[in-house]
Amino acid sequence: MQISFPYTCSSQAEQLTIQNFSFSVFDNIEQLGQLQWNKHIPVSNVLMQHESLKLIQALHPHNMQFKYVLVKKDDTTIGALYFQVLMFHANQLINYFPEFKEGNLIMSTTKTATEKLLNLVNIKLLVSGNVFMTGEAGFYFHNQIDQATRAKIIRKAVTDLHKQDTSIKAVLVSDLYEPKTEFDADFKQCAYHEITVESDMSIKLKPEWKIFDDYLNSLSSKYRVRAKKVFTLCSDAGVTMKNLTADEIALHENRLYQLYEKVMGNADFKLAELSKDFFRLQKQQQPDNYLVHAYFKDEELIGFISAFRFGKRMEVHYTGMDHNLTKPIHLYQHMMYDMIKTGLEYRVEQLHFGRTAPEIKSTIGAMPSPMFGYVKHFNPIFNYLFVRNYTANLKPKQYVFRNPFK
Repeated sequence: MQISFPYTCSSQAEQLTIQNFSFSVFDNIEQLGQLQWNKHIPVSNVLMQHESLKLIQALHPHNMQFKYVLVKKDDTTIGALYFQVLMFHANQLINYFPEFKEGNLIMSTTKTATEKLLNLVNIKLLVSGNVFMTGEAGFYFHNQIDQATRAKIIRKAVTDLHKQDTSIKAVLVSDLYEPKTEFDADFKQCAYHEITVESDMSIKLKPEWKIFDDYLNSLSSKYRVRAKKVFTLCSDAGVTMKNLTADEIALHENRLYQLYEKVMGNADFKLAELSKDFFRLQKQQQPDNYLVHAYFKDEELIGFISAFRFGKRMEVHYTGMDHNLTKPIHLYQHMMYDMIKTGLEYRVEQLHFGRTAPEIKSTIGAMPSPMFGYVKHFNPIFNYLFVRNYTANLKPKQYVFRNPFK
């Protein structure tokens, strides 16, 4: 029996559009000169710069591979693409299976069968961008390259990378922001399946907020009282905060990583984990722009939060905490307020909190920016029969977002 797939993507038509483009693939960032790569990346995107990618690569030599693609047209480089290759364990996707009412035998049976199937799927996955940062899609093009052509270039690069390494079984083009454009027009026709991921939560720091009290005064009475209660709980518990130097991070490195692992162990979904020395080496590389706020109680490190500062933008990176110690005093929410306070001190305009714990982030004023992506398995039968049906039902958890302002 022959299975026909309802895809009308023509590789010949795709190739015709980009027939004057050439692709150069590199497995190591050091094969590319710093200037050769950086001149195609916006200065504001520090984490796509040569030195940052070199650090990520150096810290994950055994559990990840890296691909760097330069795209030329008529001997002029018009695009730079970055991919990470890692092992993907599909069983964690069961956390996104639709919830069902108790006693629903059909849904319960379906979920059990799906879970058994997912436990068997451990594949080598090609991911565009940096899995350690929210919103980093991993590609840049010169302005004259239109959105539809950019998508064709990415799909061609993916095809070439798969041909070079057939042990790669699937690709994820993720961390794309709404609204959709001409960039998105043909992915589904080319056997990619759209997935919805958790929103990126962020807050715009208003120009009239000169100090933290200005922010507090903009909150409604209910949320202002809540904020002050959080501060009191932590203060009464004797919690202190310190912005760590690289040497201090080294001193607390084992404990920092232990706290990081406690949080990562509870994550619904994760593609990769940082190495233990990431925090120290990142601080050494970006001493002024990488922050690690550590929280101590009775001289014991009980939690931390890290963030990058890029000009007028700050991005919260990772947190770590001992929930048994931090939950009773609402330390996580205290961390969120401290990030706002830090952002105001640095006069940033936008503060990104990432995807986790969206409901609590909305209580301090963060708003969701919807995100999505595209996934494709290179086995056409598996891609059509399983990936297509599963991604159609793959939905992030639904949350009630709050508005804390007056």
